[in-house]
Amino acid sequence: MATSSEEMQKDKTFRRYEDGDYVEDNMHEKIFQASWSYRCPTYIQRTPPCQGSCPAGEDIRGWLDIVRGIEKPADDMAMQEYAFRRLTDANPFPSMMGRVCPAPCEEACNRNHLDDFVGINSVEQYIGDTAIENDFSYEAGTSTGKKVAVIGGGPAGMSAAYQLRRMGHAVTVFEERAELGGMMRYGIPGYRIPREKLAAEIDRITDMGVEVKTSTRVGKDISVDQLEKDFDAVLWAMGCWTGRGLPVDGWEAASNCVDGLSFLEAFNNGRMKVTGKKLVCIGGGDTSIDVVSVARRIGFNADAGLPENILNNNETQDQSLADAASPCDATLTSLFTRDKMMAAEHEIADAIEEGVTIFDGVMPLEVILGDDGRATGLKVCDCTMDGMTPVPTEGTERVIEADIIVAAIGQGGDMAGVEDFANERNLINADKNYQVVDKPGHFVAGDIVRPHLLTTAIGQASVAAESINSYVMAEKMARRPKVDKHHFSLSAKLVEAGLEPDNYDRKSST
Repeated sequence: MATSSEEMQKDKTFRRYEDGDYVEDNMHEKIFQASWSYRCPTYIQRTPPCQGSCPAGEDIRGWLDIVRGIEKPADDMAMQEYAFRRLTDANPFPSMMGRVCPAPCEEACNRNHLDDFVGINSVEQYIGDTAIENDFSYEAGTSTGKKVAVIGGGPAGMSAAYQLRRMGHAVTVFEERAELGGMMRYGIPGYRIPREKLAAEIDRITDMGVEVKTSTRVGKDISVDQLEKDFDAVLWAMGCWTGRGLPVDGWEAASNCVDGLSFLEAFNNGRMKVTGKKLVCIGGGDTSIDVVSVARRIGFNADAGLPENILNNNETQDQSLADAASPCDATLTSLFTRDKMMAAEHEIADAIEEGVTIFDGVMPLEVILGDDGRATGLKVCDCTMDGMTPVPTEGTERVIEADIIVAAIGQGGDMAGVEDFANERNLINADKNYQVVDKPGHFVAGDIVRPHLLTTAIGQASVAAESINSYVMAEKMARRPKVDKHHFSLSAKLVEAGLEPDNYDRKSST
């Protein structure tokens, strides 16, 4: 039955919008442009909000249409593989991102105005897991004879390696740690990122012919000068592994005040089996949620000694301590109220369900020290936020007891040995094409530009790879759009179906 005019005016659908909800602007996106009329935009008026909100630049609407059966693959290809190919044009880690991405695409989804967002993360995880189960692989492009060094084997470095191999460039990844994966391996707990699936997605990239040199630090084991001699371009993607401490009295003096990255790395590499009896973490983002959730899961054991010894002395605890562990008290404090915390809402809810106590709208004032110089608690007070500046509320001061305090309030780069590339924040300056400023042949992507989301690092790596390709092939770097647009290409569809026309002379003979 047709929808009545009255019903259409009363209830919005994905086909009907009230006045003012949607404004056309045909000057920005046209159906036809010059001689490439066969490249009609799939999305006529605006880039889909899910895609426009994806830092990785995925064609989300495109691969969702494939899953829904709207766009069909060639007869010899399954829907799952076709969706995988479309998704991984931008992101080679669908299984990982489907699990841990905070999904700004879902927040932007048009369906939020009607009922609820499309479960984009869940579909992405399904596509990624199916690809692993069916052993889908990538193909490298025809060799260009050009060589690129990638410094760092995390999400940015491996994504760039993937894109560069697709372009035909030889790639060598230099990774300081023993294994590839970066924050996905050492910063995020295994219960969020299954290690076997991470390994599968990394192996799929290295199987393209990527050379890997682990336990190798640039600036120590190999010099920048040597890289410049051996490679046509260098991409810096080593991430940020130096956690920030609390800027309050008592923090620097206490040995049991540690940063969140060190805490999580000790857990993820198997050295830390238990922690303190009363842990307090200051943050509000995903790292802080991981810290308190890990603490609740591993618990404490009085026979383990001081909890900070594992972190400060590079010790390894025995598994027997974990087998006899008791629950610990884990408390998270955040300057922002819960609705404005940076962590994903479902991650916050999961932490509370696991027994984590959250004090939101609270600012740290001082680390309380005992006679032995160790922290015994964190003095806090309620606060309101004036932009990004906390304003304390008088008369609300109190002390939260703790035998280990963890700061998860940000991170910086470790530029030892490559100080010439560091800016005043110990990061690397990049231009709009992710070239290192005043360093020809050097490019940068990921957290070392600005610590942000994993999906942001993947998107930056893709742009950097395009810039590197232009540089090594001596081509002019094209001006990039603010948002990547994905177009329907008739010629590409003909190639997919094996129906591409033969080459022919466009000039008619007389």
